[in-house]
Amino acid sequence: MGTIRVRQRSRWGCKNCKLRRVKCDEIKPMCRQCQAYGVSCSFTCTQIKTQALQPVIEHVFAPPRPPAGLACWVCPTDRLIAQFQLRIAPTMSYGKRLDVYQNQVVELAHTTPFLKHAITTVALTYQRHTTTPIRLTPDLVESYHWDRALVGFNRKLSQNPQSNDKAALLSTSMLLWLLVFCHVDALTPEEAWPLSPDVTSGPTWLRIARGKDEVWRQMPSLPRDCISAALAPVENNPIMNRPAPPQATLQGVPASFLRLFGLSTVKESLVFEPVYHRIALDVAWALFADRPLLTTVLSFVTFLSTMSPNFKSLLLAKDARALLLLACWYGKIRGLGVWWMTPRTVLEGESICRHLERGYPDNRDLQEMIVFLRAL
Repeated sequence: MGTIRVRQRSRWGCKNCKLRRVKCDEIKPMCRQCQAYGVSCSFTCTQIKTQALQPVIEHVFAPPRPPAGLACWVCPTDRLIAQFQLRIAPTMSYGKRLDVYQNQVVELAHTTPFLKHAITTVALTYQRHTTTPIRLTPDLVESYHWDRALVGFNRKLSQNPQSNDKAALLSTSMLLWLLVFCHVDALTPEEAWPLSPDVTSGPTWLRIARGKDEVWRQMPSLPRDCISAALAPVENNPIMNRPAPPQATLQGVPASFLRLFGLSTVKESLVFEPVYHRIALDVAWALFADRPLLTTVLSFVTFLSTMSPNFKSLLLAKDARALLLLACWYGKIRGLGVWWMTPRTVLEGESICRHLERGYPDNRDLQEMIVFLRAL
């Protein structure tokens, strides 16, 4: 008969650990349990009734100026900031832009509360999507930081921002858009756009797809800092706007795809609707060419961030061919395992397939492409 282990209780633990019924390590002024959970820590014994956990307000602290390179923050979000720099930023960009996210953006967050809240929210969302079991909805702490980031961002925009505010506004708008794209309210394809009757105006990510560009237009002066230069819209960005290398002849593209988008012959391509043509070629290269993973992901991000108003209008109107092109991108991306892309590409991609399957049963080319996408 084995011995019975007696669970030792922490007599002098902090209030929040007692409320959560977890063992406190009694390290003062902040125990590790509260630091990991992102809530305030108190060892006073004046509490009589149970009360809700209060999220830590970071701007109360005065951390020292971070050094060059990966910043060091002496505050409860130190672990989250480091996680953003080392694990999350590489899933958002590469090269010079990646260096900007990892260093200059994080350093700027030291003096910009709404940007720091946005980085913290992204880190908490990353943890929620990559920790087993996955939590589908944000908790109190994540919602708090998201709200603070959004309120601060909107307040700064409404206060006639100056040129030295551009870097913080551009980087925060990019992080907020990533959060919107990652967050999917639906639990099943039937509840997702375009099938859901509750989403009549289109998904939020699509309506604000070029929000960063709007921030740029409101502050059109030339960038005087490396953040603004790196995060400029693609058409104004020498880092991103590079000539594409010459492409080899595509092989293995289904005839149904070629017919739908007029890619069968050069003559047909010249007279087909231009609003589809460039995107259809990009999709064909993504699906049927042997390209590096990074190139495919960056092409998808570029597609989302440079979508023309005409193509966006077609998507919002649930145009069949526009939806199919988006579903093709989703089908390619969903298997790559990028944490902030996967939830939407899985649910919304299948919702688009069902919408097209039910709405166009007599269109043989569309039906063949739906079968192809589900087999990816």
